Amino acid sequence: MTYKKIYVLMTRYPGYNAKFLAWYTRFPYTHTSVGFEDDMDTFYTFVSKGFLVESIRKYEKPDRPSFPCALYEILVPEKTYNNVKALVMTYKARKEQLKYSTLGLVCCFFKIPLKRKNKYFCSQFVAEVLQKSKVLRLKKKSTLYFPKDISKHKELKLIFIGNHLSFVEKFVKKSNKNN
Repeated sequence: MTYKKIYVLMTRYPGYNAKFLAWYTRFPYTHTSVGFEDDMDTFYTFVSKGFLVESIRKYEKPDRPSFPCALYEILVPEKTYNNVKALVMTYKARKEQLKYSTLGLVCCFFKIPLKRKNKYFCSQFVAEVLQKSKVLRLKKKSTLYFPKDISKHKELKLIFIGNHLSFVEKFVKKSNKNN
């Protein structure tokens, strides 16, 4: 059986919201996204503007401060990998209809599971994608997941801690050389 890697990238972009979330959860990372081994520069997530195809390399600019990140990997059978990727692509295809769930995030702070049609926050999205594709068995509803909660799953293996510049150097530039 052939296995492939799915990645969960945790970051903490600069800003007051991130500082508050890090303080509240007592976890250094406040944003999460999902990616695939065939493109280490592309991750999928939700931000205030809605569904986002995120390029870590775009933050590699001299005027931007570095920010912390951690990379987790999940080894899955190739069929599961393809299912997860296909599911994420269905979100991408509907991105115009998908919005960020600020209210959902606020409810998450109060442990109130609020599922809103076509609305997600980053960790809810990642948790839901991994649950729907049977990669993770969630211990609670996806609407109650912060990045810290995702990181606690034993299926995830921490393979990198550093900042986004060292992440780009180690994973993105290396994968571009291999292509």
